[in-house]
Amino acid sequence: MKIIDAHTHIDYIAPDVDGAVCCACTESDWQKIIYLMKNDKRVYGAFGVHPWFIDSVQDGFDNRLEKLLLSNSNYMVGEIGLDKYKPDMEKQIEVFMKQFDIAINLKRSVSLHCVGAWDRILHILKQYKQIYLPKIVVHNFNENDAILKQLLKYENIFFSLIKNSVYDRNNRIEQIQLNIILIETDGKPEFSLRDVLMKLVQIKKDKTVPEIIYTNTIGVLKYGQIT
Repeated sequence: MKIIDAHTHIDYIAPDVDGAVCCACTESDWQKIIYLMKNDKRVYGAFGVHPWFIDSVQDGFDNRLEKLLLSNSNYMVGEIGLDKYKPDMEKQIEVFMKQFDIAINLKRSVSLHCVGAWDRILHILKQYKQIYLPKIVVHNFNENDAILKQLLKYENIFFSLIKNSVYDRNNRIEQIQLNIILIETDGKPEFSLRDVLMKLVQIKKDKTVPEIIYTNTIGVLKYGQIT
């Protein structure tokens, strides 16, 4: 059984996975992730600024992000997004849009954080309806039917699930096609990905779930131009 953690952070790479997408929170994480990639071939890098840490943003960060991404075609963009429960939504949107535009222009996969701000994210996505969108991984998805229905309209959106959401069944797993599901630890050692896979096998009544999810994740990585 091959497993890729679709979303983790610099302080935790699970020992029993075949790959892990390590997402930055701040610009100061970028070089740390590059170091991890050099020393652990399982690690894939996603670079950006998390909405919780927009106060850390320095002038020109978007130019530095674009330059970094151009330096390696394997790099993805993340973790980026919006959070209703954190301050300064307007600045969050500004920082997010700069990064999202870079991802679109460079055709790089995105790891997306969204908490309580789906109205904003869906409005932004509608603005790009005539433009090629990169593959977008909705990290730790656990939302209602109405939001899921809107997101399912976009062919390049994937849903990354953690152990809690799979076991709680709050994220309408039955309505999400297997070919757009990924799994993640979100950097939490207690979230065993093997347990998640076994639970999904039960829910979907399909023994090929692990292989399908592995293939899904490889496809997202290839949109990050992994060779």
